[in-house]
Amino acid sequence: MAFGAATAPFAQTETRPNVRDGANAIVPLRARPIEKLTINPGFRDWGPATLTETTLFAGNATNKGGLFAIDLASGRLKWSARPAGTRSGAPFVATAPAVFGEAVIAPMGNTLVALSAATGKELWRGPNTELGAAAAAGGGLAFVLGEDGFFRALDAATGRERWKVEFAQFKACKSRPVVRNGVVYVSRGVRIAEATPNAPARHMRYLVALDASTGQERWRYAHAPTRISTGACLGQPIVTADTLFGFDDDESTLYAINLANGRDRWPPLVVQRSVEGRQRPIAVGGLVDAGPVLIGVSKTVLIAFDKATGRTAWEIPGQYSDTAPSTAVAGRVLYFQGHPGAAPAAEVQDRIVYVGGKPVTPAPVLPGGRLNALDLETRALLWSFSRPTAEPNWNFGHVAPVDGGLWVDSYQALVKLQ
Repeated sequence: MAFGAATAPFAQTETRPNVRDGANAIVPLRARPIEKLTINPGFRDWGPATLTETTLFAGNATNKGGLFAIDLASGRLKWSARPAGTRSGAPFVATAPAVFGEAVIAPMGNTLVALSAATGKELWRGPNTELGAAAAAGGGLAFVLGEDGFFRALDAATGRERWKVEFAQFKACKSRPVVRNGVVYVSRGVRIAEATPNAPARHMRYLVALDASTGQERWRYAHAPTRISTGACLGQPIVTADTLFGFDDDESTLYAINLANGRDRWPPLVVQRSVEGRQRPIAVGGLVDAGPVLIGVSKTVLIAFDKATGRTAWEIPGQYSDTAPSTAVAGRVLYFQGHPGAAPAAEVQDRIVYVGGKPVTPAPVLPGGRLNALDLETRALLWSFSRPTAEPNWNFGHVAPVDGGLWVDSYQALVKLQ
């Protein structure tokens, strides 16, 4: 079965694969998979994983927390670590760990902790971190936003602070720094007017490029938002050779920003689709780099955006989850969760919907926990996979492709499909 008619020509461009989504050189899993390995350390929820050549690092995002190292070949648990005394008590790990040299670095229970990649032994401990902040590493440094509002660079080997820059704290914007070629790209808050007796302080959110070695700001992306007055917060960042792509959930807007000067590659695009007969801005989750296109998921449609223009290249209606998209790319295959081709479910079930003055029976919500593979050249569905879970139809979580297979978390399990 093939889906989606092209609505705009593809722009063939060379891109640097996004490390989070899997390099294009990875051999994709094209045949219907089997569950080759299953790891269950005794908790339900995994956070996103980071893979090296031999090891998968991921944490427990809820409950007791902890960080775990899994041997990629055997599925054997190499080590587990649950440091005591973190800011939140339980050392939960809800973001992908950063790996640099011999260190695995992650906010654990809202405290930055570095562990030995070989043994899991604690190497050093950094500042308390902002809720939802992720760590990044590159050039011998680790970067993270602190609970005190300072964005810091720390020596990745020792944890010694190299520099810090104060970010204004206001209006939740999860810090997701990306390091490329000596530059850190991160969304930040900036105070643009001090408080007066008659008015509170005013703030804006910006994407900034900081010199990784000094913290000096190289440029500040200052696009005026169209629907809110506090600026853009670019989540789901994808960095290619010359562009940063990101989606702002508050604005339902897709951005493409020139890395050299911080200017728009094309005008910011408010993503709208018909929802129960009305055009509305929609949330898009799971944004991944798929060569000439970016692909993201809303509740009712899987969308491919032309990277050269921002226009829709093709789309596949269906039932999906923008909060549990399970998207990743390997070669020219897209992995994702949902029911492509299904009639979109009504926002509110058991409600009569009228179209053209006539009642229409809404489509039911289909069960979760269905992982798919799509050929990006033909848009043919290659396979779909589900597994029994103690809590029925539990959604899959984060997908990490490997040659000829993938790792994905499920209910109380991290599994390898092959």
